[in-house]
Amino acid sequence: MRRPHFAVSARPGRWLLVAALLLVSAAGACGGGEQQTPALATTSPPDFPTLVEPPEAQDVTVRKVVDVRTVQLSDGQEIKVKGLAAPDECWSDAATTFARTMLLDKPVDTTPAGSLRLADGTDYAVIAVELGMVRSETTDDRLLQEAEASASEKRLGRWGPPCVQPAAGTPSPAAPAPTTRTTTAKPKPVNGCSVAYRVTHTWPGGFRTDVTIGNTGNTDVNGWTLKWTFANGQTVSEMWNATPKQAGGDVFATAVSYNQTIRPGETLLMGFTAGSGSTNADPRAFTLNGHACTLA
Repeated sequence: MRRPHFAVSARPGRWLLVAALLLVSAAGACGGGEQQTPALATTSPPDFPTLVEPPEAQDVTVRKVVDVRTVQLSDGQEIKVKGLAAPDECWSDAATTFARTMLLDKPVDTTPAGSLRLADGTDYAVIAVELGMVRSETTDDRLLQEAEASASEKRLGRWGPPCVQPAAGTPSPAAPAPTTRTTTAKPKPVNGCSVAYRVTHTWPGGFRTDVTIGNTGNTDVNGWTLKWTFANGQTVSEMWNATPKQAGGDVFATAVSYNQTIRPGETLLMGFTAGSGSTNADPRAFTLNGHACTLA
């Protein structure tokens, strides 16, 4: 028996059509159509507040000195410096003169507690008491108590004449019995002085110094000028208890109205602030009214 023969006729056009349909179906199943790229959200930059720079701070200066402890400032304040007692009548004028020299038209800083500080950071109350201008009215401030003890020991300002007199009731010495008088020559006046120069504070570009003048002679110094020479270009800017004058490196400190006299054995404290460079050597030679002084 003859087996049937199945023949497959080749029809290229039909196969191409089927293949194209299969490819289109596969693409639709895998991709699901054209993918859309999501748009990026855009936002406007936030509005920042405009920064306004604060005005530059203005220095507060002393506009008026009422007395040694009361001043009026350029911002309208009137302050009474903490720790200072009312000025003694016997020394009131000298103390007010001192305050004007130290403070008038000078920049100062005030504290909430009532202290007054100079441009170099020095506490004005401590200086005023240390130089004998006024008493301290507080007993719980160690610096003021030490300053008062120092002024009293040195008999500065109101701790010396005319404020302090010999104690009342001191008996006068008995009149000596008559003796034969012999004429003796008076001792020749001797002029002598000592100077202690001490830098108390330093800062970049400046320093503060205390200068103690001692009368080591046997006669009063009435009116005085202390002279020294700076070797490193230092320049005096402020001085208290003396009036400054400078010519090049030569500095002259002259007595003010209330400290003209230095008695034998007594000392007087003055001081100053000055500008300096990187080198600030102490002066090593001083003269008082032209007389050479020893270094203390």
